[in-house]
Amino acid sequence: MRSRISLFNRMISEIKQKKQDLGIFYTDQRIAGFIFDILKIWKEKEDKEAGRWESKKHYPSVIDPAVGEGVFLKAAVQSLFTKTEYIFGLDIDEDVVKKWKQINLLKEFGGKEADLEAHFFHQNGLDKIHWEQHTKKYRYKLKQKDISTQQFDAVVGNPPYGGTGLEKAEFTDHLIEQLSKFEILPKDIAAGLNSANNQADLFGRTKKENFSEKAKKRLESFSIEILFIERFIQLAKPGGWIALVIPDGILTNSNSHYVREFINQRAKVEAIVSLPRDAFKNVGTSAKTSILFLQKNKEREQKQKNYPVFLASVGSLGENNFNFVKDNYIKYYNKIMSKKNLVQITTDEKGREIAMVRVDKKLKEMMEEKPASRWNVEYWHQKYVKNLEALKESQFELKNIGELEDRLTYGAIVTGKNNYNGKDIILVNQGDIGFTGLNLVGLKIVKKNSPWDIERAKLKDESILFARSGVAGVGKNKITIAINPPKAVVDSFVDILDLDKQKINPFYVIVYWKSVFGWLQVERYINGVGTLNISFDEVRAIQIPIIPEDVQNHIESEYKRMSKHHDKAMDAKKEGNDAEYKTDIEIAEKMLKDLISKTEAIIRGERKDVI
Repeated sequence: MRSRISLFNRMISEIKQKKQDLGIFYTDQRIAGFIFDILKIWKEKEDKEAGRWESKKHYPSVIDPAVGEGVFLKAAVQSLFTKTEYIFGLDIDEDVVKKWKQINLLKEFGGKEADLEAHFFHQNGLDKIHWEQHTKKYRYKLKQKDISTQQFDAVVGNPPYGGTGLEKAEFTDHLIEQLSKFEILPKDIAAGLNSANNQADLFGRTKKENFSEKAKKRLESFSIEILFIERFIQLAKPGGWIALVIPDGILTNSNSHYVREFINQRAKVEAIVSLPRDAFKNVGTSAKTSILFLQKNKEREQKQKNYPVFLASVGSLGENNFNFVKDNYIKYYNKIMSKKNLVQITTDEKGREIAMVRVDKKLKEMMEEKPASRWNVEYWHQKYVKNLEALKESQFELKNIGELEDRLTYGAIVTGKNNYNGKDIILVNQGDIGFTGLNLVGLKIVKKNSPWDIERAKLKDESILFARSGVAGVGKNKITIAINPPKAVVDSFVDILDLDKQKINPFYVIVYWKSVFGWLQVERYINGVGTLNISFDEVRAIQIPIIPEDVQNHIESEYKRMSKHHDKAMDAKKEGNDAEYKTDIEIAEKMLKDLISKTEAIIRGERKDVI
């Protein structure tokens, strides 16, 4: 019996791994239902103003190019957005295609199982729809022509993301030829894919040259979700509706700015709804995602440049949360929302935020935000905006960390399993950074002149160290300062910030960074689909008020006084004296929290000094 259970668990694990490699994460029905609640608002307004749909007994055509088990198409029919004759799906996953007949996919939606092959296609969703390969009885039986024109009224779905990109097995000349037409591809890949051309031989026959192997190799690791974004837009009719679930990296990462610009050039960004991090936990990922609602530009339509975007977030997939967003969207879309309600936050009985809506931000502002355009809803949360407003209203001049920087660097990237353990140099990692200082017990020691021992990774006196990534790292605001450090280097997940001491006191910076004014900026900037990160440009963009020099010096003296208790706690920990360790670390924590509180009061203008 145990062996059967073990075999079953292994099979499940292998299936999950395959899905993750393909970037496949099936969607909760509540998310799909909410999407069609929003699309129905658009449809109903069109019907009311132009009598386009129900009054003519006509229904929108809907396609999902990564259909899976049909969650979105099921919602399209059940919500009465459309009928089964108008839904279409594509999917490359053989396992799910086999299920289409097993679960009576089309019949489940209210259609005829015999028509399954006319509506669902086993193919790569990035490729041109292979509808012409089906028998004539299907071609002429379809009630609408969108499948032959390859454009639809609504393109909806959760395309694969975070997988291994395109697999070699998918690289047919036909698919490569289709991808060579994608405008979102970087120039070097596009050029390689466009290297194929037709050349006539002596007998007038054409011979196709091979596509660039280098370009195909790049496609193996190129973010597949970026390709699907363009594919969703391609599949929509001019003026058509698009709704897709995407990883937040598309909305936040500086290296994805070109993707946001691509979207901006081809569609109107109607709404962005942030989903909770655990939205896909049941299918194997904690990736942070959002729903992006677009309307494709009409032909020869003048592109809008400065329009508001409906931004919302939900803390869980509860019906009440989605209803709060939907009800506000109805008012927003129909232009009946009160100006008093441009920003709304709703909380649970314990005062915890469960949903947020804001409609006062315009795409132009979001596109021009520095250091990089940001479309993620959390970035525009009112608490972050108010924090910067409070800083600007303070009596002190504001400067960016980048203006005060002497050195911003990171540790060595060492791969392989070689043993570099030694007795010469301390190696500091994220776990060694504590609230009151470095944890000096059990530190890893490496050899001198080993790959870890490089110039950029070396600590200097009063170097600021901070965790660059991870929920338990940058997500926990792990930052400290090295006071008279021994010979030490940091690993690749720890960054070093050295400041120009003629311009600012680093002890003030470390306390400020831990304060509500500093931390809310860090929290606003950190991003990442799976692992949280903060970039050098984002660190440099953090704003800090320049308080009087003598007050900065007093903060330094108070910090060093606190640090003595931290050092005593570390000595006690080394000796195994838990009681003394606990006493001194609690004193140090209390002193530092008090210093942070006093520093915040100075910035607010409520006190003059920390002493």
